Amino acid sequence: MRPILFWVLTSAGMLAACVTSPEEPAYVGDPQVGQEVAQDLCASCHAVGRSDASPNPGAPPLRGVLANYDPSRLTKDLEQSVSINHRRMPTFYFGEHHAADVVAYLQTIQESPP
Repeated sequence: MRPILFWVLTSAGMLAACVTSPEEPAYVGDPQVGQEVAQDLCASCHAVGRSDASPNPGAPPLRGVLANYDPSRLTKDLEQSVSINHRRMPTFYFGEHHAADVVAYLQTIQESPP
């Protein structure tokens, strides 16, 4: 009887080890939070709305950024504090999920290319 009990317990343990918990869905970002972050971090140089002008004439409006930048790549670059586009742009350190929040907001304001 003991070998059978050993086999049952061993099998149960092996099955339990194979069961994985489901992965959490990827965070997609909150556009409202992203708008606030963009206003705080970007608005001193860039236009952050649908129709405003950039305070710095050399800084493109954010409503056109995703025309040439894949949203998932931009999210990763922002999360990793990659220097984006030019040397004069400061490096920002985003809080948890803020890079995804900013990109989610940018997706709501993108204009169609001419």
